[in-house]
Formats: sequence, structure tokens, C-alpha cells
Amino acid sequence: MKSSLLLLILVVSLFGTVLPENAPFPGGVIVQEIESEVKPKVFLGKRQLMVLPAKEKGKYFIVAGVSLNQKADKPFKVTIKEGKQKQFHTFILEDKAYKKQYITIKNKRKVSPKKMDMKRINSESARSRKALALYTPKKFKDLSMVKPVDVNISDDFGKRRYFNNKPRRPHSGVDMPAPVGTPIVAPLGGKIAEMGEFFFNGNVIFIDHGLGLVSMYCHMSKFDVKKGQLVKKGQKIGEVGMTGRVTGPQLKWGVSLNGAMVDPRLFFVNQK
Repeated sequence: MKSSLLLLILVVSLFGTVLPENAPFPGGVIVQEIESEVKPKVFLGKRQLMVLPAKEKGKYFIVAGVSLNQKADKPFKVTIKEGKQKQFHTFILEDKAYKKQYITIKNKRKVSPKKMDMKRINSESARSRKALALYTPKKFKDLSMVKPVDVNISDDFGKRRYFNNKPRRPHSGVDMPAPVGTPIVAPLGGKIAEMGEFFFNGNVIFIDHGLGLVSMYCHMSKFDVKKGQLVKKGQKIGEVGMTGRVTGPQLKWGVSLNGAMVDPRLFFVNQK
């Protein structure tokens, strides 16, 4: 992969919609133009993928998130349905090595929850998975995002995390350290699909942007929206906090595409 892919710069397709740059690796986004006489439906297993029309008639873009758990040497095979016809396409992925990160948490219960905590954690995990797997109809003109918090974006997405030397899941978002009370805005328009106070993520909001694109905001101190509310790009949704499992005030921001957590920085133009 050329180094330009790592700059995470967005490219503009011929019809004017800003699309993420093709980044075919675990935690990345595949952007592939295909030809079809009718608008196809594309699936990865049972999950429907984002398909956007190109300016040229008979051409479309597949925009697919690649899970951090996806192995680069394993086939990333999608099903393309054109009316009653069906065909298959396998994307070639490139490997990407993520660093390790060791974090010390003073509240040991946030690392090794008690048995009494697990019912709550399992319930919240189910709510999170449901929200992140949403696929709702939407017409996109612009997939580029604004920063939810006006600070530099960390490079810790995908890092293999160890809490108190115990291995845990890779970091599925980016951390944006900021003082408690710092405004958080919606990087893209959408609908508040889920929200609440969670054991690990603290005060969290999920925004459904449409066509399988969902974002999440964790460790908040304050909500300025309600579940089911429509929000516009740049609208304030709440404030930075340090609720849940954190070492200091910050926003953990995650982006899911077709149920796969991907690097949010892929959706930015010339931002750090």
C-alpha cells in the first residue's frame, strides 16, 4: 500500500460525493467502483453493504468496512445481487500491524468485573451491537466528517490493549483528550439511535447516519439530545467527561460501517 493511504485523505468521486480513500486492510474501508445495469444490493454474509451511485450511468461504488478481526490472508468475499442475478467478488486485503498499548486502571472492577456486573455488561453489549449493526435507507451527498471535538485525533485506533497487563479487545475507536465540559458535535447528520450510561463506556451516544454507517461517543459528562432525535452535521450533542473506564477526561469516538469498527480518521480531510 502506498504511504498516501496512511494519510487518510478523502477523495472526491466523479459525482461530487466525498468518499473515504480505499484502505483495504483490517480496520479500514474498501471503496470499489463496479458496473451494473441496475443498482445492485451487496452483502457481506448477511450484512448489507453501502452502495452509492456514480455520476456515470451504470456505475456504482461499494463502500465496505473491514473488521479489525478480519485476517488479511482470509477472503473478503461479497455477494452482488443485480435483480434476480447474483455474482460474487473477493477483495484482496493488505495486512496492517497495530501496536500494543498498556494501560493502568485504578478501579480494578473496570478490568475484572464482578459476577454481579456481568448481567448489566451483557445487556449493554447487546444494545451496542444492535445499534452498531443498523442499516437504514439514506441518500448521501457527502461522507466527509467534521471533528466531534476540536482537538488532535489520537493514533491509538486498533492498538492491542492490555489493562493492568491483562489482554483485552483492540481499541475500536480513537481517544480525544479534552477538559470536562468541552462541546461534542455530530460529525455527520443522523438520528440518535441509542444512548445511556454504560459500565465500560460511561455515558454514550450512538448516531445512525444511514446505509450501515453508525458512530458512537463514549465517556460523556452531559447529553444535549434525546433518543430518536435528528441531528445535523456540527450540532452539539453533549460534552466531554470521564465516565466509565477511563484514565482521564476524554471522548472515545468510534465509527462502524456494516457492523465493522473502522478508523474514524478515514473520513477526514487534512485533519490530525
